[in-house]
Parts: sequence; structure tokens; C-alpha cells
Amino acid sequence: MIAKTATFVILVCLSIGLVYSQDGSSQPPEEPDFFFLTGGPYTQQKNSPQLIWAHQWLHSRTASLHLRDLSGAGRVEFGVSDNLEADFEFGATSVRQEHPTYTLIDTQLDGMMLGARYRILREDFAPLTLTVGPQLLIPTRTSAPWETGLGYGVDVTAAKDWGGPVFTAASVNWRNTPGVRPTEAGEPSSLRQVSYAVALGLRPVEAVTRKETKHDLHAFVEMLSTTEDAIDAGEIGTTRHIFAAPGIRYGFTNRAGILAEIGIAFPLGLNREAPNWGTLLQLQIELPGIF
Repeated sequence: MIAKTATFVILVCLSIGLVYSQDGSSQPPEEPDFFFLTGGPYTQQKNSPQLIWAHQWLHSRTASLHLRDLSGAGRVEFGVSDNLEADFEFGATSVRQEHPTYTLIDTQLDGMMLGARYRILREDFAPLTLTVGPQLLIPTRTSAPWETGLGYGVDVTAAKDWGGPVFTAASVNWRNTPGVRPTEAGEPSSLRQVSYAVALGLRPVEAVTRKETKHDLHAFVEMLSTTEDAIDAGEIGTTRHIFAAPGIRYGFTNRAGILAEIGIAFPLGLNREAPNWGTLLQLQIELPGIF
């Protein structure tokens, strides 16, 4: 399903991009790295950090159970060079189960991630931007020492700015935590997670003022498919969540080049295992060359 959607998005955007190229209105790539669910390949410039914070509320409801999943996550990106970026992620999750006869609340810290990403292709000399990088997964707290351990992963992201109002992106993220025991006496296994995502972005508003500040309004439609293993009641099970998420962002860039963004998206579950609906609020600030 994701592969078919990605092909459709690419074909549509290719057609639009060719139209804009033919009428002479094409512009240099802007590197709009402001997606919600899809990874972006545009690494930070040298000595420039970017700080991102996201809140996500997901809801699932059946006849007898209401499940609410609230998570908060932070991400720090720093440009080691113009093509090499260092990343750090952290977060926490709170799951609330409401049943007519009981209510359960489980709150815990999520694992941390240390990573690096290198931009292999740039759109000033290649048809798209492509970035690849390794990840190290670090657990922060577990209910038993045999349940989790260090993991690793790899992140691959690509994007194309068509020079008009349209830009697209796609990403694949694979993670693996080996040597996991669901119980103290259980056999060791691996917890794997793989996510595929595609995004179509539009620029309805981009305005530069007389004071050399800039206002941006970007709209998005994204699709995400995540398959992951998890420990539940002493056993390892696999789930798959598929989402579609429309969203919108507003950004302001001041004269010093500092960019502040606020955005909201509405993930909609497309399969039975996925939560029914949700809300994603994201804030970020980019500080060019402060170090």
C-alpha cells in the first residue's frame, strides 16, 4: 500500500514539476525539512542546531475500551559539517486504558537515540537529496533487566523540491534490538521495527516583508506504515500501524535567519491495529551558525 502511494505521489509531483519547469517559474531548492511523520534528508548547516519538540495524542475506542496514548518527544540536531549531522532523541509515553470496570495508567520513559546522518546527494548537482545514517538505541528504564538492551538502526531519507509550490519526501527507518528475553527464563530474541513514510507538501504562502523577515505556510499529506515487535504479557508479538496524516505548519524567519515553526497534524488510522485518530503538535526552532 505504501509503495503504491509513493509511486502515485512521485508521478503526480513529477507532472507538476515539469509544468513549472516549462513555464519558467522554477526556483532553487528551498530544503523544506518540516515534516511530521516523514524523515527529511536536509542536514543542518555547520555549527547550526535545531531543537524539535512534539506532543502526540492517539485514541482507540471499542464498545468496552477507550485507549489513550499520550507521548512527548524531543529531538536535537547539530550540523557537524554542511553534510554531516549529529542527532539525539528522547521522550516519554503515558497509556491510559478506560474500561467500565477499571482504569489502568502506564507511564514510562522511552529509549534514547544517538545518531549521525550524512548527506550523500544534494539537489544542486543531483535529481534529489539523499541522506543515510546509523543509529544507536539506548534504553532508559525497564521493568526487568532481561527485557531490553542496546539496539541499533539505520535511517534513509530522500526528498525532491520541484522549485514551485510542490515538494515531496520519503523515508525508511529500520531498528533492531538483539538479545531480548520476554521473561527471565525466556529464549533470547530480537525486537525489530521498520517504518516507511511518504509526504507531499505544498506552499500556499511564502512572503518576505520589507524588514527582510519571512512568513511561511506549508500544508502536508503524509502516509506512514510501521511494523514493530513488542513484549506483551511475557510474549513477543508483532503489530502494524498504518496512518494517513494531513497537516499544516506556520514558520517565521527573522532577519538573523532564526527559524521558528509551529504545526499541527491529524493522524488517521487506516488498519485495525492502528489507533483510530489522533493529534500531533510540533514546535521547532533552528539557530543558524551560533557556535
